Amino acid sequence: MARIGRPVDSGVEGVVAVRIDRDRVEPCAELLAGLLTPAEQEDCRSLLVEEGTEPSLADLLRMESLSRWIAQIRSRYVMELIEDGLLFHFQPIVYSRAPESVFAFECLARGQRADGSLIPPKTIYRDAQAAGLLFPLDRAARLAAIRQAVQHCLTGRLFINFNPSSIYDPATCLRSTVEAIIEAGLPPGRVTFEIVESERADPNHLASIVRYYRSAGFRVALDDLGAGYSSLNLLHALKPDYVKLDRELTTGVDLDPYKACIAAPLLSMARDLGIETVAEGVETPGELAWLQEHDVDYVQGFLLCRPGLPPFEIEDPASGDRGGFETPGAPLTLRVAE
Repeated sequence: MARIGRPVDSGVEGVVAVRIDRDRVEPCAELLAGLLTPAEQEDCRSLLVEEGTEPSLADLLRMESLSRWIAQIRSRYVMELIEDGLLFHFQPIVYSRAPESVFAFECLARGQRADGSLIPPKTIYRDAQAAGLLFPLDRAARLAAIRQAVQHCLTGRLFINFNPSSIYDPATCLRSTVEAIIEAGLPPGRVTFEIVESERADPNHLASIVRYYRSAGFRVALDDLGAGYSSLNLLHALKPDYVKLDRELTTGVDLDPYKACIAAPLLSMARDLGIETVAEGVETPGELAWLQEHDVDYVQGFLLCRPGLPPFEIEDPASGDRGGFETPGAPLTLRVAE
């Protein structure tokens, strides 16, 4: 602890008391993370109290693992995002055989640092989960997605991601989301909730969430079809309206016969079950051509349009030219289908 310049008291066996100035909390957390193994961090219990005060019984009851404390310090920016609002970018999902026509927009969360640079969603959700902030973050993200989509006049079909691990009771946790959609005047049938991280969720719990969304008139999409056995089992349990082909299968599917042999039956099975298909991560004309040949309904990816804010630009897969398009009612080279 001498590395951060603060004295250490050890008057009680097995207890280490470290005096830390408020502006040195983050360096202390990083130092502890470097000195102790993950197992040691998990075994140590931690408690922050004001200097000069004796911990009360209530204080002792709120002790937590040092690993959780370090995660909370590292994720302070997540609390700021929850309180001040996430930034959302939107990526068009277009018709496979008519990529100039938008079927829907997927709402993609971003964090923004003070210097204007973006924090990837995987980083935000990883830090939130480690700090026990997944529920408030996921709720804030759903509400911000709705609000910002309306602000940008993207009131057609929307795909909104949600993490089922953040929802302990659908009626309680999702009430504010449903109310926000109704207040925004969005028709429920045009809003699709996309299940992410489904492999970590309990299937019965996930099914109860899907039933709640469906009872309110929303549609449901299952992400990462083909990423593992769990996604195939969930097809029967959830009967989603849409499935998204795992991007690992999309990448280079036109050049890799092994990927093609996996992807083709999955798409055929979804079609036979009456489930519409979306392929994400489309980055080459060859991938798009293969997906068109195998009757994928919708595609999204950098080949066509990167996530961003209106007005958008879309790449013509055939010519490489770019054309601008805005929101419904102002079509240029890309039109939003009704």
